[in-house]
This record gives sequence, C-alpha cells and structure tokens, in this order.
Amino acid sequence: MNTQALETLQLEENKTLLASLKEAGDKSEVARIIVHKLEFISEYKKSDLLEELEALGFQVTDKFVTEEGYNGLMFQREDKTDDETIKQLSLQLIALLDEYDARYGGWITEVIK
Repeated sequence: MNTQALETLQLEENKTLLASLKEAGDKSEVARIIVHKLEFISEYKKSDLLEELEALGFQVTDKFVTEEGYNGLMFQREDKTDDETIKQLSLQLIALLDEYDARYGGWITEVIK
C-alpha cells in the first residue's frame, strides 16, 4: 500500500476512533497516553528509527511478531485526542515510518471523562 493510500485509510480510522471516544464522553482536550503500533518491513533501519522516536518523546512499551512474521513495536507518548492533534500526529508518524521501512498500524487510548 502506498503512503497516500495509508494516510487516507488512517485518517478514516481516526474519524471512527475519535467518534467512539466522543460518544463515550471523552474530553479530547485532556492529554493522555496514546499507544501507537508499527511493523518493520525491514530491520535495516530499526535502530535509527528507535532513536528518532525517542527524540520525539515516544517510549517503546512492547515488541511483537505479526502473523506474517514481521517484527513490530508498541510505542507511546502523552498527547491530546482532538481531531487536529490526532490527524497531524498520524500523518507525521506515517511519513516518518515510511522513511525507516516501517508501517504504521494505528493507535489506541483510554477514555478520559
């Protein structure tokens, strides 16, 4: 999947997730931990990507292997969940991960009331 298609898909998923949070009474203006997921297409640039994520304030929280055999990571940072913050964060991560031969797998967070 090319970067533009991935961006479009993620922005649609963001709308669904944000609507679900809003329906649950979430206060989007309150910062909280947002957990993101990535899969490495190639391990070649992994250490450089980890340094870049740390420089952006992210912390790696878990490692996993996908059904297809790709290595992946869960990483997190505190952010707000308003539409613009999530949109910009998703687009930034998609572009960054593309540079390092990794795929963005989306995000999850808790409801803050």
